[in-house]
Amino acid sequence: MSENLSTPTPVPATTPAAAAPAARRPTGPSLRQLIIVVGILAATVIITALTSDVNQALEPGIAMVNGRPFLPEKLGNWQGGELQGLTPEEQKLLPADTEGGRRVYRLNGLEIACSIVLAGRDVTSIHRPEVCLPGQGWDIENSRTAVIQSPAAPDGTLKVMRLDTKRLLPSPNKRAPLLRSIFVYWFIGKDTTTPHHWQRILWTARDRVFHNRNHRWAYVLIHVPVGVETDQPLNPEASRVAMEAVSKFVEELYPTLKAP
Repeated sequence: MSENLSTPTPVPATTPAAAAPAARRPTGPSLRQLIIVVGILAATVIITALTSDVNQALEPGIAMVNGRPFLPEKLGNWQGGELQGLTPEEQKLLPADTEGGRRVYRLNGLEIACSIVLAGRDVTSIHRPEVCLPGQGWDIENSRTAVIQSPAAPDGTLKVMRLDTKRLLPSPNKRAPLLRSIFVYWFIGKDTTTPHHWQRILWTARDRVFHNRNHRWAYVLIHVPVGVETDQPLNPEASRVAMEAVSKFVEELYPTLKAP
């Protein structure tokens, strides 16, 4: 018996596809890697600066009387109350060589509270007011830098940090009245000022690492009430008037802050 074998149908030859060119691999670090490296270096510098033993402590950049920050009893037409230092609670919380002074000034029924806190050798002696104000019941609605005209300041202007705040006042009624206030502050070093906490830290790190010296920073904090809200919101003009009063107060205060 014969076996019939069919001839297989030839399969047409195919031309192999050209190989795709290999993707070029980056030869340098990525942006993310650079950011991480810069962050590590910055953290290392700051940690080194804040923990290193610095031999040279700069003199305070503010006027001092009997080892305490000085606030004059009278500023232009503003009449100051009793000069007070740190409270017992503040003394317990802050390093022992931290100094402070405060007065309440009055003019035509308006009150402005002014405080100065001066750091000691420990750079943690002072901090941003944003850290402690919420613990005192203040809700910070807005923060921004502001420029105050002051002929005694370099270039005739002073940059400050402005905080718009509110706080509920104690009341037996269901609807408690709302106190709105403005806080203004800035930091003072030796021959320098800044409204920014981060800039103060960077300058401190730079001078501790490269110049073996420690700024004895101070900050000035000014508080002025804007008004009390009950059933109706405050007139927007109230905030402008309050900030204008702060500007005039700072114009009188600034020349008295400079160390002799």
